[in-house]
Amino acid sequence: MKVLCILTVWNEIDYLPLKIKYCEENKLEPYFIDNMSDDGTWEWLQKNNIASHRIDTNGSFNLRRLQDEIVKTIHKLKPDWVVYNGCDLFPVTLKPLADELETLDRNGYNLAWIDCVNFYNTGEERDVFDPFNTYFYYGVIKRYKMIHKYNPVLKYEADDVSFPGQKVGNINGVMINYGNTKTAEEREKTLSRRQKAWNNGSVPKGHGIHYVRGHKKNWVWDKKELTDVRLTKYNSYVKKLQKITQNLEEWEKN
Repeated sequence: MKVLCILTVWNEIDYLPLKIKYCEENKLEPYFIDNMSDDGTWEWLQKNNIASHRIDTNGSFNLRRLQDEIVKTIHKLKPDWVVYNGCDLFPVTLKPLADELETLDRNGYNLAWIDCVNFYNTGEERDVFDPFNTYFYYGVIKRYKMIHKYNPVLKYEADDVSFPGQKVGNINGVMINYGNTKTAEEREKTLSRRQKAWNNGSVPKGHGIHYVRGHKKNWVWDKKELTDVRLTKYNSYVKKLQKITQNLEEWEKN
C-alpha cells in the first residue's frame, strides 16, 4: 500500500533529516512542496533526491494556496492513503503508521482521527538541535482529521480534510507539533509571512491567530500552565521519536 506523506515547507533545514528518517521508519513516501525557502531547504531536498517541487506565494504564508497545491499534487500522485502534516509535525504510532492505516483500510475506514498535542518552548537550553529530547510540555489536547484515503473529491481547510462518504476511524497514537518550540526569531519570521497573507486578503485573519498569541508571550510559555508529557500515556510515543534521533545519528555515521 502506498502511503504518501505530503507537506509544504519554508525554511525547515533543521527538521528535514528527522522528517525523512521518520518517513522511512513509518513506511511513508515523502513529498515536499517548498514555499521558496532561503535557508538551504530546497537545495537539501535536491541534493538528497527527495520528491519535491516549489511554489511561490510572493513571500506570504498563504495557507489556502498552499493547501490547493497539496490537493493538486495528491491528485497527480494518487496514493492509497495520505498523511497531511508539516515538517515539525509528527503523527506517532507504536507500529509503523502505514501498518496502522492498512488496518483501518481493511476495516472499511477512509479517514482517521488522531489526538494532537502542541509542545512549547518553556525556556529550555538549545545548544544542539534535538527537539525530541528537549521539549516535553504541552497544552490542550485536540483531535484532527488530517490522515485520509485517496478520494477524487478532496477539500483541505486549515487542519481538516473532507470528502463525500467519510467513515472515520481512530489511530492509536498522537500527533506531536513542535512548531511552538522554535526560536523567537524563527516564529517572528513566520508571523510576518502570515501577516502579509492577512493584509493582502489571501487568508482570513482568524487563520493562524495562534501566532499572535505566541508573539505576546515572546514565544516562551510557563511550565505551570502546561502538562509534562513524561507523566502521561503519550510518553511512549515521545520515546519512539527519540529512537529516530538515535537511528539518524547511526545512519549519518555510516
